[in-house]
Amino acid sequence: MPSEPCQIRHRPFRDGDFDAVTDLCVRAWYGGVEGIYDRIVFGRVMTVGALRRSGVARVAVTDERVVGACFGGIYPNERLVVNEEWDQRFKDTMVVARKRAKLGGIRIEERLFSKLRMYTVADVFISRGYATAQSEFNLLVVHPQFAGRGIGKRLFDDALGIFARAGAQGCFAVVDDDFDLNFLKAQGLGIIEMRHGASGDSGKRTVSLLARRL
Repeated sequence: MPSEPCQIRHRPFRDGDFDAVTDLCVRAWYGGVEGIYDRIVFGRVMTVGALRRSGVARVAVTDERVVGACFGGIYPNERLVVNEEWDQRFKDTMVVARKRAKLGGIRIEERLFSKLRMYTVADVFISRGYATAQSEFNLLVVHPQFAGRGIGKRLFDDALGIFARAGAQGCFAVVDDDFDLNFLKAQGLGIIEMRHGASGDSGKRTVSLLARRL
């Protein structure tokens, strides 16, 4: 943790923040993945995968250093709205990620499968038309060095306010074992469903769907 307090401010995500948010994902979740290139690929999968389905994207910065990010989507008509530019970048990134996962062995493959399974679970939930499926937290990450300062909570609350002002009646999030479920529970989200394993997966990783009314 920095020895001196610093000013944290929030602003909309810019395209130039992409590498910084990727780095946040790497530091927060993929330190245990061997090989710096593989860690970066996984960070890119999470970042671009979230951006392709997010109309709300904000970052927390200090001295223009990105230390937190929150991406989310609003789906009032039971339909996922995909950003075409980021969707193509996601597809390109997945070509590389699948190749690296095969080279990395079963543990790396399972980790990638759990990320992809998160999006599938979210898409199905949106299609069911529940009130709590009208907005989604796609990514919420804070640099470990800045944890415990309320950055994630403020990012969450900012996005929640945007969701509510857009008319969403509820929100949800789909996360796997890399994320802290207790944080989402503390924000009022309850577990709707937990899935263990999927095709091509040994079942050792869990994907959880949480939701709340606004």
